[in-house]
Amino acid sequence: MVDLDPIPFADEETGTEVGRTVTASVGRPARTRTPMRSSGRPRWPLLAILLLTVLGIAHGLAIWRGMGGLEGLTNGWPLWRDDHPLYYHSALVTRAFLHQSATTAGYDPAFMAGYAKSVVFPASSTLPELVVWAFGGDRPELAYKLYVLVSAIALPWLVALAAAAWRLRARGAALAVLLFLLYIWTDFPINYAAFGMLPYLLAIPLGLLATGLFGGYLIQGGILRWLMVTSLMSLTVMVHLTAAMVVAPAAALAYLAALIAIGAGSPGGRDLDAGRAEEPTGGDRVIPRRFSASRHIGVWLVPLFVLASNAFWWLPGLWLSSTKGASDFAFAHSSEGVFRRLLQIVTVEAEVQSILLALGLPGLVLLVRQSRIRGMALAGFCVSGLFWGYLAGGFQVLDFLQPGRHTYACYTALAIAGGAGLDAFFLRLRGGGEGASRLDRWAMAAALVIGLRMLGPALFASLRERLWAGEPFLSSRPSSRLLWVIDRVKAHVKQGERLLYEEGGKGLSGIPDPFQRGRFSGLLPEHTGVELIGGPYLHAALTTNFTQFGEGTLFGKSDWDREHFVKYARLYRVSAILCWSPRARRFCRSNPDLITILDDDGAVLIGAVHGFAGDTIVGAAHVAAEPGRLHVRAMSPGVDGSIVLRYHSVPSLRARPPIPLDPRFEEGDPVPFIGLRPPPGTREVDLEMVAPF
Repeated sequence: MVDLDPIPFADEETGTEVGRTVTASVGRPARTRTPMRSSGRPRWPLLAILLLTVLGIAHGLAIWRGMGGLEGLTNGWPLWRDDHPLYYHSALVTRAFLHQSATTAGYDPAFMAGYAKSVVFPASSTLPELVVWAFGGDRPELAYKLYVLVSAIALPWLVALAAAAWRLRARGAALAVLLFLLYIWTDFPINYAAFGMLPYLLAIPLGLLATGLFGGYLIQGGILRWLMVTSLMSLTVMVHLTAAMVVAPAAALAYLAALIAIGAGSPGGRDLDAGRAEEPTGGDRVIPRRFSASRHIGVWLVPLFVLASNAFWWLPGLWLSSTKGASDFAFAHSSEGVFRRLLQIVTVEAEVQSILLALGLPGLVLLVRQSRIRGMALAGFCVSGLFWGYLAGGFQVLDFLQPGRHTYACYTALAIAGGAGLDAFFLRLRGGGEGASRLDRWAMAAALVIGLRMLGPALFASLRERLWAGEPFLSSRPSSRLLWVIDRVKAHVKQGERLLYEEGGKGLSGIPDPFQRGRFSGLLPEHTGVELIGGPYLHAALTTNFTQFGEGTLFGKSDWDREHFVKYARLYRVSAILCWSPRARRFCRSNPDLITILDDDGAVLIGAVHGFAGDTIVGAAHVAAEPGRLHVRAMSPGVDGSIVLRYHSVPSLRARPPIPLDPRFEEGDPVPFIGLRPPPGTREVDLEMVAPF
């Protein structure tokens, strides 16, 4: 027999089926469908809302514990592990850039002998920069930690809102949030918070919500919906640029589904062409609508407004594109092979990935059947994540996009689909006839037991490792080594002087990381007032990244010697050195005429470097450097009439008052240094990086 009764689903468009009665086959009594909507809206029962609330609060408490509670939030120290110091320093200097040029780009003299900070690098720091600019005041570290706290806590609530955008019932939304939280806590994504990659962690749920609302706009139109969609998509792209790699294809697929529905009068067209009005009885009646020209225009205006509203951070990347250097592809998998990566889902990766695939794929089918446009939007989001996360590994040319991270987008979309599918399954059980009224509850209990058995140990281990086994994973409590470094730098290096700083990172074979994943360099300019050669990130995608010291390499050379050291110390004018690798420590002890060791804790030493004081390579001048500006005073040109500063030149550098600028390449450094040719009598000049128009 053919079952003509469709599976009851969360967003069943019952209003388009007024008067329809499902007739049973011969010999089978007619069944009453489980009511899915009341007055055209999904039902949100109290128990499901309570579950959603409990899940959100539990996740929030875990993040709160991970940050060390109130003490960790207010201890006066920034987060100092992994990429957090990079983002924190970027936020500090960008406050000046926003004031000077209303963009997030500017000249940062604190690292790499001066470089152009922009969306070229770091590419995803806009959100913390705006938060610290708006709320930092005299407590920027507190504003930054509040940004981390709120961003991490918001994740399940954004997923719940995304579920509502896809018209899931409350139980479906709660199940989607549960699946999502199990995924991020038992698989890799929670590490994004620890690594400082909060923008990406936040951007995917934001993008999912924006995509769901875009599907709603395609179906129903309206200026308010358009404003919500445009605002959320603009925010998503601002939070992390690469979110567009999954949001744009998903939105395009939903738009294509709408166009096909118009042309073919397909079942998806009922979403598009049917409006609703409540009858006095509480039922729905159909109001025909068409996909108007204004809605087409609205669709095409979305990307234009997204670009326009974000121009303050992406536009400088155009005229600073020449500053881009080689990238360190942390999330590229072209060397692993596509089929191997796909096979690892069921053989190596966390069990939750297999569970999400098993639950999410049927859920996607149901969503597409229930609402072609919204369903295709979610399918597009999921497939985009699948392509970038796995299939793009077959194209090495795409490695620069670091596409492997987008598995997170794929599984987050599958969590929404899985919640919808599970809810539909339980509803089907509840409506299965006499004697089956509690079968759905038994099924939910069984699913809970199975889920606990499969994911419980991994969840417990994850929570224990991050929250209770030692220092919490988002703790900002300073380590003894951090305090030692800051104290010694303050004691032995004057403000404005240059410190040759051996940054930590991937470490050296057989040598433990003396900084315990700490990247202290990003904190030193604020806490000590020095400039650093080394840091804030050893693999910055900039041409100035040649000017680095870390992981056993000094200025691009791993087997460096005294000649190499002296050649570049003369250029960068270093006054002190702080190092930890065996080669660097031996070098300091073997050259007492060049370096005087000031302190050594057995792992890290600090020493004074002799013979390279001053702010210039050629001529003489005094430079007072600050974010976005160099104040050059007491200029005295060399014999050729020029002055060459120890600072790198950048595109669109301007002098006030205007004087000739003559960028000068020195000693194999791929980036030229700032050269000046001051007219007679000119003793002072200010240098700024400005827009070329």
